Amino acid sequence: MGMTGQELGRNHPEVEKIFQQQMHEIGIRVDRAFAFLMLIQWVSCVFLGASITPFTWVGQFSGSLENALVGLVFGGLFALPPIYCAWVLPGQKITRYIIAIAQVCFSILLIYLTGGRIETHFHVFVSLAALAFYMDIPVLWVAAAIVVIDHGLRGVLLPISVYGESADVEWRWIEHAGWVFFENIILGLGIQRIRAELREMAFSKFQLIEAREEALRFASLKSNFLSNMSHEIRTPLNSILGFSDILRDTTLDEEQREYIGTIHRCSDTLLHLINDILDISKIENGLLQIDHHRFDLKELHQDIHKMFSVKCMEKGLELELAMDEGIPNHTLGDSYRLRQVLTNLVSNAVKFTDSGKVRIEVRKDREARVYRWNVKDTGKGIHYDNIKKLFRSFYQEDPSISRKYGGSGLGLMISKNLIELMGGQISVDSKVGEGTTFSFSLPLEEA
Repeated sequence: MGMTGQELGRNHPEVEKIFQQQMHEIGIRVDRAFAFLMLIQWVSCVFLGASITPFTWVGQFSGSLENALVGLVFGGLFALPPIYCAWVLPGQKITRYIIAIAQVCFSILLIYLTGGRIETHFHVFVSLAALAFYMDIPVLWVAAAIVVIDHGLRGVLLPISVYGESADVEWRWIEHAGWVFFENIILGLGIQRIRAELREMAFSKFQLIEAREEALRFASLKSNFLSNMSHEIRTPLNSILGFSDILRDTTLDEEQREYIGTIHRCSDTLLHLINDILDISKIENGLLQIDHHRFDLKELHQDIHKMFSVKCMEKGLELELAMDEGIPNHTLGDSYRLRQVLTNLVSNAVKFTDSGKVRIEVRKDREARVYRWNVKDTGKGIHYDNIKKLFRSFYQEDPSISRKYGGSGLGLMISKNLIELMGGQISVDSKVGEGTTFSFSLPLEEA
């Protein structure tokens, strides 16, 4: 029978590559942990040689200084090579084997320095358990083999050096070997289970990478499609707007003039939507460019005020423009994008305010060297839970908003991205039933 898609995926070379990378990273961390452990064990061997060994059977032949020297010399021989490898060749197979050999050699040395005390034999089992963190079963068996060979040789030739007694106990090494093998089997089963789980994690990561790449490809295709279609639609739409303007200046009866007005308004709305889609496409693809030119800051705000004055009068709203006296006439920046942001924010403020006023505030923060804007309204306000969602594409607080007020839900998302591209920040403060304030800052230079 053939393999399923899942099985083929698990055998993909990239899955193996991710798995090996995971194992390599684990190896690096364990190598460095063992490097510190080697230093601690080296110091411990010197201390034991000076303070404990003279009171064991070894003390019959040597004193504190000699045994401390044994701990210093042999401890150094066991500690320095793995420490060097851990920092120069981290995560390499050779480093694992050198550390495994050195670690069980420390166990053997500690057993000797304590006169074969049974408690010290537990260091062997702890060493094997620590080496299991490598998730490498052959490393465990190499370490176990060294322990068994050492116990076998010394257990037959000099049992007292292993068991702390001189009786006829040379065959006890077989019992010790049995316990070492038993621990290795248990550790090996655990390692196999963990490696299987790590391989599953590698497969899941591979799936996520593939899904992300597929999503990026789809997003690129979508953006290119939107960009191309938007350009294709804008050409005839501009012609419709142009001819509707020409028709409006001809001799028309009242009904015809109303029809032309409807055509013009609908075309203008559609053109704004297409422009928004184009901007979104450019933002997503990182193609939107910010210009840097000299412009009249006060004139720009007066234009915005004039643009929305008629609409505010129709709704019975006050439209206020408050600019600090210290603001210069001319600054350097992108006037087109600043106008776009203000138009979006003021348009929303007017749209969602049925009574009261809309206020545009501009001031210069000389300490922070930025200009700050507040667009305040006395409208319906925004629920706290929905504020953080406002700057998402196509988001509107209530589905009925689109039916009642129109709009695509792209304006705030575009404004946020434009402000950030110009080096600024935007925030929202709102209370339901009291109104909303959109605040943003931009680092404009005086011209």
